Amino acid sequence: MKDPGCGADSKDTGRAAVAPDGDPGAANIRGRATPASVTECAPCVARPSALPQRVASIQAAIAAEREPLLALTHLLQLCRDEHPILQERIQDAGCRAKAEQVTAGVRVLLPTTSTEPEMGAPVAAALAAALTADDGLPAVVVARLLAELLDEQYCHSFRESFRRRSPYQPGVGDPIPLDSPDLRHVTALTATSPPWRLANRLDETRHVRLAGEWATQFQVIFDYSLARELTGIIDRSTVVATCHPNRTLADFHFPADASGRTFPVGPKDEDKQHEEIDRLINAAVANGASIVVLPELCVTESLAARLQSWTCRTGGPKMLVAGSYHHDDEHDGSPRRRNTAVAYLRDVASPLTQDKHSPADRPVNEGIQPQGWPQLRVHVSDDGWHLVLAICRDLLNPHAVHALAESGANLLLVPAMSETLVAFGGPVANLVGASQAFVAVANNPADFSETTDLTVRRPARALFGHPGFGQLTRLVQPASSAPGVGLLRVQTGQLQWLDSDAGRARLNRGTSVRPPWADTLARLSGPDRPEPNRQPTPVTLNQAAVLVLLTDSPQGPSVLLTERASDLTNYPGQLVFPGGAAEADDDAPAATALREACEETALDPGSVHILGTLPAIALPESGFLLTPVIAWSEGPIFPGTANIAEVSHITTIPLYQRAGAGQQRPDPAPDEETSAERQPATLGAGTSAILDMLRGMLWGPMSTRATEP
Repeated sequence: MKDPGCGADSKDTGRAAVAPDGDPGAANIRGRATPASVTECAPCVARPSALPQRVASIQAAIAAEREPLLALTHLLQLCRDEHPILQERIQDAGCRAKAEQVTAGVRVLLPTTSTEPEMGAPVAAALAAALTADDGLPAVVVARLLAELLDEQYCHSFRESFRRRSPYQPGVGDPIPLDSPDLRHVTALTATSPPWRLANRLDETRHVRLAGEWATQFQVIFDYSLARELTGIIDRSTVVATCHPNRTLADFHFPADASGRTFPVGPKDEDKQHEEIDRLINAAVANGASIVVLPELCVTESLAARLQSWTCRTGGPKMLVAGSYHHDDEHDGSPRRRNTAVAYLRDVASPLTQDKHSPADRPVNEGIQPQGWPQLRVHVSDDGWHLVLAICRDLLNPHAVHALAESGANLLLVPAMSETLVAFGGPVANLVGASQAFVAVANNPADFSETTDLTVRRPARALFGHPGFGQLTRLVQPASSAPGVGLLRVQTGQLQWLDSDAGRARLNRGTSVRPPWADTLARLSGPDRPEPNRQPTPVTLNQAAVLVLLTDSPQGPSVLLTERASDLTNYPGQLVFPGGAAEADDDAPAATALREACEETALDPGSVHILGTLPAIALPESGFLLTPVIAWSEGPIFPGTANIAEVSHITTIPLYQRAGAGQQRPDPAPDEETSAERQPATLGAGTSAILDMLRGMLWGPMSTRATEP
């Protein structure tokens, strides 16, 4: 483990020193600097000495050690060196039983409480003695079990050990933290895939991993300076917003130098850009956003500084990534050009910054001149978040993505300016699957077409990664090129797009008169009564509700349906009513149905009139007791867009219309995207049953109105 004062800017600080006895990593694990007389860096992987000498060296080091993290590191280094033997022998039941018997003698010496920050001398001596091998028990097998024991007993002390060394830059063979926030406290969705680090890697335990060769490719720094301030950066109420202020490349200034490089790129009209960004951030926080991300190069340095005031306002975001900007300075006496991302945290005066290291060649030949060793700074929180800022195509560097995954990055905020976000899908999915990461990529502008190009190139506006997404990533690609805001609700995985006029236009509802068939349904359906002490999770079936929203049409009553996304577990690709499981705060089925409809379709509950409820339907295949809530609207209002993580399309069908064999393809809604290749959607079983009940209530089972004309 490096001495924090040793050459943080040196290219050699990421390489492990070698002790005189040949044990790699033993010299720098204590934080000792390489002597000044040494002019060349030692090999990253030294030729190991004979196994007995190495075991003896580790025993001596552990016997004198009091810090659990360092003792654990010595044990894991032996596991890494002898991994072929460990992989083979730890699978042997007899060998493992012997090792467990040896480690049991150490376990009885451990303190009864897990609050001790250091090992006592008896524990250290017992650890060292336990490594003595015999013919049937390799020392490396015992080392592995002892490492797991230390990890279990002293993991509470590891964060403080790393914090003391912050900013901590590991070398090959040094330990790195594997913090992992409890996703059960963050999202209601089941994680799609567990972190691959749980696949029994031999150079790690649950809370610590040894750095590999990737530590020589980047200056990876674990920064604990904001550990307390970042605590709670994400919880169940968190909404992450990406703001997109520009329509086309014409909104930007692209000066070019004699070599054809473009620098500095920035908005043409800074005051107008500031006004637009302020409006978008205001819309984001009005919709609950606590983390806001702006795109690459949408600000200047001065404009970014002006935006810091947002984190000082009452009701402002907890964190604002104010995009990135071009600027120049000097490095080692030579001028250089930089592209720097800046982020502001509430109640923190100094911003977080990150430099871009991968210059762009499209849509412009970016003129930045990165110098020095590329740095990846991981901001660690006390509750396990590893926050990283990255800029556009830095996220397309496979070596950088590997280093981020290895370092446990689980919250990535990425300003971008790219003609396509498709290429970002793979790296983001890798990070989500490896570290259960949340990722937000904000892209800008909406159209990358040149003024002389008749072909419109409209990339996705944002890309989100979420552990609960079936495909790990989702693109946000609105039909309009207007400025807007992309929203990700962390708990539910709901995605939403607010265009530049979101929240402004509202239909004049006026006074409404219910049609006669709505009065009939209100009379025949049961009232929606509040249920005191209502429990959302019964013993056998979970309470749920759907909104059966009817409107009037020339064909009579029509009903609103949603087509489920094709990669969902329940009812993929089927036409169903909006709805879902009840929550503790829902006092009645109508509250559940309206809340779920709002989350899935962005329906304004104020534009809906509840008529009543139908008897609950048991759905054993999905585990729900489903209450249909009957409602009517003169004209449903949708201020936002559908949650594309759950809903592919929103449509309405005439209530009396039926199709054979359960197949039905309704006419598209006015704003629905159509495709000639689109296959007819299937009505869900519960949906069909509810529609039949409504038809019977209105027209009777033998009515000719209940058949398709």
